[in-house]
Amino acid sequence: RRTLYEVVGKEIIMSRTIYKNARIITGTGEVIENGMIVVNHKQKDFEAPAPDEKPVKIAPSTGDTIEYVGAWADCWEAEETVDVSGNTVLPGLIDCAARLDTLYAGADDYVDNIGIAYRTYISYRNAAEALNCGVTTLRAQGMPNNIYIALKNAINKTMFFGPSILATGPIYAVTAGKGHEKYGLIECSGTDAFRAQMRIHVSRGLEGVTLQVTGDRLATLGGEYNKEMSDAEINALIKQAAGAEKPTAVRASGDLSVDSCIKAGAHCIQEGYWIGEALLTKMAERGVAYVPCLVTSAGTEMEAEHKAVVSAAIRAGVKIAVGTEILPSEPMAGTVAVIREMELLVEAGMSPMEAIQAATTSAAKVCKCKAGVLEN
Repeated sequence: RRTLYEVVGKEIIMSRTIYKNARIITGTGEVIENGMIVVNHKQKDFEAPAPDEKPVKIAPSTGDTIEYVGAWADCWEAEETVDVSGNTVLPGLIDCAARLDTLYAGADDYVDNIGIAYRTYISYRNAAEALNCGVTTLRAQGMPNNIYIALKNAINKTMFFGPSILATGPIYAVTAGKGHEKYGLIECSGTDAFRAQMRIHVSRGLEGVTLQVTGDRLATLGGEYNKEMSDAEINALIKQAAGAEKPTAVRASGDLSVDSCIKAGAHCIQEGYWIGEALLTKMAERGVAYVPCLVTSAGTEMEAEHKAVVSAAIRAGVKIAVGTEILPSEPMAGTVAVIREMELLVEAGMSPMEAIQAATTSAAKVCKCKAGVLEN
């Protein structure tokens, strides 16, 4: 029988809570009916209570751990038992591509017209809203002024409650390329300039890198997407990131861009408004993930084609994960962006369970994280 609490030095497991009669979705596709979850609540540097004294229950914290998930097992003692009959429990959602420092999805923040301090408060508010929407881990992209590092550190130190932040820093793009007017974008020309900037940001604690490879569709290219970043620049940046053991996400659309990124060793293709079936097959064979961010094209002239590409990717067996590129909590079609992304994946051909996996286990693999903690 598992005891109520244990003491090691001055560290004490203050209490244990059992949640019973839950319908549990594990994230692997398994569903456990009438299951149970056992949670330990820890507090350090606290003396053990007297044998006849009831441990004091503490607020949830990063010290809490899940000790058991599965079928009912009558071998646990707990200070508290909660009956959650009629409720479904699943892992926290992961957003593989989120921007937190905007006022709203269509905000005109191409210049720093709100200041670093206010932008930081906005970022925390948006992170807290994401947590309220069920997002417990997010890969933050495009955030300037080291806001992502400060936000991650503050949450990790429990100064605030919020989701786990995987900081990827600013987005790298060619000089005067797509999004060049976006505040915080890193613009460079040439491999040496790109590598120098990446070294600086990686040294500050990045947990991934994002590249803006593709521009807009051009009539002069027969409607093909313009590959703005050269092969030499793509290869240099992805090699630099790999040398620092950082996964690389590339915003790429069109066969020219996507093919170059696959050959260079990109970890995942983001957006992918157009990808040919031959390249989707290559992505599946090489384990290159796809984060389509369908919410970015919803309601636009690109929506049907984008969704068709995702449908083809599903059929080809490409690993697909959830990302939004906007606030996870952005109101959209009667729900929020992160949930709408899952709905759109179902519309593209996934089963509801597969969409849940795209926001949990698949997303964790794409971000190279487990339980919100980055893995090398």
